[in-house]
Amino acid sequence: MKEIFALVLVGLMAISCQQKQDDFASMEYKLFFADNQAGYYSSSQDADGNYRFVMEYNDRGRGPHLEESIKLNENRVIESLEILGHNYLKDTVSEVFTQKDGSASWKSTSESGEKSLAEEAFFVGVNSSYGNAELLIRKLLGSADKAIDLLPSGTVRISNEEKIQISDSLSLNLIEVTGFSFTPNYYWLDSDNRFFAAPSTWLSCIRSGYESVSEQLLTIQTDREKAYYGKLASNLTQKTDGKIAIKNVSVFDANRGLMVSNKTVIVNGNRIEAILSAGASVPEVAREIDGTDRTFLPGLFDMHTHLGRSDGILNLAAGVTSVRDLANSLDLPEIRDEFNENKVLGPRILIMSGFIDKAGPYAGPIGKIVSSLEEALAAVDYYYERGYQQIKLYSSIEPEWVKPIATKAHSLGMKVSGHIPAHMLAQDAVKNGYDEIQHVNMLALNFMSDTIDSRTPLRFSMIGRHAHEINVQSPEFKSFAKLLKTEKIVLDPTVSIFEGMLTTKAGEPDPQMEAVLDRLPIQVKRGFYSGGLPIPDGMEDRYKESYQRLLEIVFALYSEGVTIVPGTDAMPGFALHKELENYAKAGIPNAEVLRMATIISAKVIGVEDELGSVDIGKLADLILVDGNPLEDMSAIRRVELTIKDGNIYEAEKLYESIGVKHFK
Repeated sequence: MKEIFALVLVGLMAISCQQKQDDFASMEYKLFFADNQAGYYSSSQDADGNYRFVMEYNDRGRGPHLEESIKLNENRVIESLEILGHNYLKDTVSEVFTQKDGSASWKSTSESGEKSLAEEAFFVGVNSSYGNAELLIRKLLGSADKAIDLLPSGTVRISNEEKIQISDSLSLNLIEVTGFSFTPNYYWLDSDNRFFAAPSTWLSCIRSGYESVSEQLLTIQTDREKAYYGKLASNLTQKTDGKIAIKNVSVFDANRGLMVSNKTVIVNGNRIEAILSAGASVPEVAREIDGTDRTFLPGLFDMHTHLGRSDGILNLAAGVTSVRDLANSLDLPEIRDEFNENKVLGPRILIMSGFIDKAGPYAGPIGKIVSSLEEALAAVDYYYERGYQQIKLYSSIEPEWVKPIATKAHSLGMKVSGHIPAHMLAQDAVKNGYDEIQHVNMLALNFMSDTIDSRTPLRFSMIGRHAHEINVQSPEFKSFAKLLKTEKIVLDPTVSIFEGMLTTKAGEPDPQMEAVLDRLPIQVKRGFYSGGLPIPDGMEDRYKESYQRLLEIVFALYSEGVTIVPGTDAMPGFALHKELENYAKAGIPNAEVLRMATIISAKVIGVEDELGSVDIGKLADLILVDGNPLEDMSAIRRVELTIKDGNIYEAEKLYESIGVKHFK
């Protein structure tokens, strides 16, 4: 997943009515997903010296509208802040902050707090805009050590700044900021230290009139990011000159779904050389690892990701060594090669899925956005020629396009999967050529109506309102399950993302991350209290019942023999652990859950001869966990060691490098 955190940051000088106003001219910006304009952002300053920022964008019917007002004091830190509007899921935003005389207080729909301060600190709004970032960076640039404490806690600093001449008339500063997330954030400022751009392969912002240089800025920025991640890879990868022995360890046999105790596993280079029983002679090795009271498993698979370079460490630290990417920017082949060759830390990207959607107000944010069937068929060729193995169709695709697209993809040996197009039922998508279906809500919608415009957020809210009505014992459901099994349809339900959507409100922790929130950097942690869908008054229990029914659907389909693989579409690593826990909660035996995340996923991808089980001769993609996940699925969270392609990574050191606490 390309995780998009709420755009944060803060700061700069207060201006009273008697003070001279900053030279802060009004600026207009455009927001883009790839080449498609998705919204706007503006910054200005009123006659009283208050900074005002407005941001809005549309992402498939979702997206925020935020109006932010900031007043700074004479030390260029925030004296007061107010943010009004709605968030990405269209829930109300109301956020205020004040700081005066050594005391700070804040309140929003998701949090509140007070703090006495020995020194002034910057408050970071949960829902802040690029304007907050601009004011903060201007403050940092004027500070001796280019660092400042944040509220509620943490420290942010400028870790690097670089002047770059783009053209004869355009001189910019590329600012690298650390302290907000797991890895650096990058911002472009002009020669007057005004915010200019924040390019990305996902959501980009650039000053109006300069759209033509956005790609150039992204290329330069990406080179800096590569250097950063390359250095991390060099520092955190442990290579052993000789064999490795993992001794006295319990090994999960993914083929049979059982635990085999007291084994010694020998790794030679990037292959498993031997699996020895107790008492057997152990060859001379360069490194021994004690596996007492621990479990050795195949590396985990996440079958629904949208990865960027910043996501790799979270995956490896969590034991995820293989993934399927189900829609990404068009530089995915480059990222795949960097991960697969260990130039950047991350899992193997084994499947690249090319994204296709029809142009329109709810079109997907990336990939090939087409206007005709002919363009869609050409897009299939485009992806095939670049090594993609799969096509992912999205919600705006015309139902009558599905069959010819699937026929074209199948003729090239490619699979077809995705959302079910609007005004089409899942059973019809299967009959027209789908090989796989993403997201359990797409299955639940099959029992509602093909009149639902599932291009819009109705694909979520209708689930909350009506999924609880689905009877998994009904003939209708049984017939649908039989169709899925007969046609060998693969499902990745991503059920955990719906728990947060359907069961929480602002101020409550997102259940998907609740178990690890105290391990995350504070500014990341705060984003997981924003709540789920706007739930109508009086329907809270119904939405929770609907989520429980989604779990029942997953278990019922498993019981009917339908192939299920775990995917996340959420924060890398941690979200996969939660998905596995939820499968177990639904009633699937732990051994089968682990098989889904290992050998079954490997078979779906077609790499079971090399990956997915701890067997002699297979690639050494392995994880060591504290405890026994057959007895307690949550033990899968306690990863101590990950081996990928024979390289060793200590989870504690990986997490430390991105500001995450280890489970110990």
